[in-house]
Amino acid sequence: MPLSLHSVQFANAGAPPLVVLHGLLGSSRNWTSIGRKLQKSYDVHLVDLRNHGNSPHADSMRWAELSTDVQRYLDQHELDSVVLLGHSLGGKVAMRLACDYPKRVRRLFIADIAAKTYPPYHEAEFRAMRSLNLSELGSRREAEQLLESLVADWGMRQFLLTNLVRDEATQVFRWLIHLEALYKSLPHIRQSPMREGDRYEGPVLLLRGGQSDFIQEGDAEAMQAWFPQLREVVLPEAGHNLHFDDRDGFLTALIMPS
Repeated sequence: MPLSLHSVQFANAGAPPLVVLHGLLGSSRNWTSIGRKLQKSYDVHLVDLRNHGNSPHADSMRWAELSTDVQRYLDQHELDSVVLLGHSLGGKVAMRLACDYPKRVRRLFIADIAAKTYPPYHEAEFRAMRSLNLSELGSRREAEQLLESLVADWGMRQFLLTNLVRDEATQVFRWLIHLEALYKSLPHIRQSPMREGDRYEGPVLLLRGGQSDFIQEGDAEAMQAWFPQLREVVLPEAGHNLHFDDRDGFLTALIMPS
């Protein structure tokens, strides 16, 4: 059953609608500064996928469900045809949506993810998050200290902690994400979202971080089987999070697609 997704919007009446789908463990919150920048050119919708941000929770994360959730969002907001941007997990959902509902997508931007099966990743981060006893947690600082020995990268720890919130009624910490559902879905969401016969004929820009290993040589060419108009642009100094690592290059690619 499709869910009603939450979003943060930066309205620009009359401009082309842009729907942005975040990555695994992310949310619209991670895209607000980019959304404000893009508001000059687009009517921006930063959407929280199911089990993320302020969107509803569900036990399943199947590709068809994720695609239908976003299609329902388009219907609810009377968005007939949109520019669609997806990063990482959101990029996989965007690919599937473009093939499921091609008339609803006028242009597709895919940020640093390929249509292929990936080896296990984020396993350590999920183990770390699941190890925290939230009922005994006294502060966010304490949570960070507990994560420090399990997640070495400071930036990743801060990213994970964006999902930790304190319940206003009980003052007990909880995860904003549906942690267990996402953990159980990892084997599925590392698979390709594409099916045999899928095809999207519209313009596609694949944005690749030059310092990221999420896209390899040959991936873009292979994806043209589904996306015949796909073109690849490399941001040489960017890692997987292109919108942070090379904000200017990322914005230029979105605002002035060739």
